[in-house]
Amino acid sequence: MLRFLQERVNKTTKELDAKPAEVRTGENYSAEAATLATKQGRVQDLMRRLAEKLGKENDTEGGR
Repeated sequence: MLRFLQERVNKTTKELDAKPAEVRTGENYSAEAATLATKQGRVQDLMRRLAEKLGKENDTEGGR
């Protein structure tokens, strides 16, 4: 699931970056970029939380 979310964010980032320079200066571009940054932040938070949980489980199981 996390991989899918990250791939979707990456695809949207590439699409946003492919827009012409004159489009990238508008308000809509800024809003899209901010939304994308929020989505990336959510993916990052989910990854961090998963890594922490897996680390705790690994410690509990004796490092197996």
